[in-house]
Amino acid sequence: MQDSKSARMINLSGRQRMLSQKITRLSLAISITNDSLQSDTYVVELEDAWETWKQSHDELEGAYRNNDYPALKLLFDELEVSFNEIDLAVGQLLKQNLSKDSTAIALNLETISENEPLFLSYMDQITFKLDELVNDKIDKLSRIQLTLLIITLVFIALEIFLVLRPKLAEADTNKSMHDNMLKMINQISDYAIIFLDKEGKIQNWNSGAERIHGYIGTEMIGHHITVFSSAEDQASKKADKQLQVAKENGIATNEEWIVRKDKSGFWAKTTITAIYNIEGNHIGFGRVTQDLTEAKKTEQAKVLHAKNKELEEFTYIVSHDLKVPVRTISNYIEIIREDHESELSKELLRYINSIDKAAARMQALIHGLLDYSLLGKSPTLEPLNLNQTLKDVREDLNSLIQVHDARISVGELPNLNVYPVEMRQLFQNLITNAIKFRKDDVAPVISIEGHLVEGFWKFSVKDNGIGIEEKQFEKIFIIFQRATTESKFEGQGIGLANCKKITEMHGGRLWVESEPGIGSTFYFTISSNLS
Repeated sequence: MQDSKSARMINLSGRQRMLSQKITRLSLAISITNDSLQSDTYVVELEDAWETWKQSHDELEGAYRNNDYPALKLLFDELEVSFNEIDLAVGQLLKQNLSKDSTAIALNLETISENEPLFLSYMDQITFKLDELVNDKIDKLSRIQLTLLIITLVFIALEIFLVLRPKLAEADTNKSMHDNMLKMINQISDYAIIFLDKEGKIQNWNSGAERIHGYIGTEMIGHHITVFSSAEDQASKKADKQLQVAKENGIATNEEWIVRKDKSGFWAKTTITAIYNIEGNHIGFGRVTQDLTEAKKTEQAKVLHAKNKELEEFTYIVSHDLKVPVRTISNYIEIIREDHESELSKELLRYINSIDKAAARMQALIHGLLDYSLLGKSPTLEPLNLNQTLKDVREDLNSLIQVHDARISVGELPNLNVYPVEMRQLFQNLITNAIKFRKDDVAPVISIEGHLVEGFWKFSVKDNGIGIEEKQFEKIFIIFQRATTESKFEGQGIGLANCKKITEMHGGRLWVESEPGIGSTFYFTISSNLS
């Protein structure tokens, strides 16, 4: 968890973002209004927001200057540039509004509009960086504690070999001591401890070896250690090379894939120690194996999480930076329509309408991109009655269903542990698409079924619509890609990309079977054992 200082810094950052956006809106309002009373109201609001913004900036500066992260200080230095530009421009704008200098007002408004995206971008980067650094600090502490624990356990196992190694040499003459030693080692269950002869053949092992490798009792006695190697490692004689290294250096340590009795693999750390008798003759090896599969999965998950987080941050920042100029275009188009429409030719109005439509489409694409990047950001698994979910979805889509006389039949669906919001969105998107991509003068008929198949629930959403060509089957699940370019079918090509991402969040997949002119069936699977 973040400490109170870190939380305060993030809260201040969020407040600064909102204030800067308010300043930009009020500045724009002052520049376009012709109502002096309304203008005075905007000026008062702008002055208040501006003063609060500057005070908050001073608090924020003090907090960031005193933190322990150099990267944040560098980002704050960059932030200062855009802050100073906006601060100066707002001050000038307020003065010039009194003198009604429209040219100067326009120039200062342009300065504010240009610097706001930079300011917000740096503010987002600072917030993300702070969160990343704080969490990384916690993760590092956890990793250090885990590493120390593992090292401690490994050294305990190795010390057993070092202390008892002389006793092994006397085993033929002191069977009782030998048996007691084996009993003690057998109690260690978290590590596979195996004794090998000098050729590398298994002589004895502990209960941990049975648990980790999957063999029972003495069934592996006499087999060579290569029985645990993958086909690739057997071909390269990797195990023999490790034994040779241990014989020459006393010890050999590796991280590698190990094969269990059932042929499944796991990632392991192996330590092979050469064993000598009292005379110094080499008589065999001790081999300790630690299953690191979960640790490796955790490491891989963290790497994947870091990459996904970086991608999400990039998507958020880029799409946010796109919002400002698009919003500015829309605002100016609206101003031109309201104040100068009667003065414009039909051709110029047509151009303006085209620009407005393009800006609206860009806004829709940006919102879609943001929705896609935030999908599953903080999901929580919950039991969900899918029959009730489908009833709710049909109620939400009732107007669309009524307008197109759509008929929807739903089979008996299960209760599943899922992400409720995302699952509802999945069904809603597929049903909406089935209605949208209908044939002319043919009422949509949609059938929804679900069946349990080998640990997964397999669902189908079947329609009688226009269908999809086979060459488009993969393309339609890629963001911003569409199977049809016909203008009567609105959309940005994001819905099915969202559906694919949702099914993958649930450990499943999404695919389609279709025939043009006949209809489509979208299939998706959901793991029945999500936890």
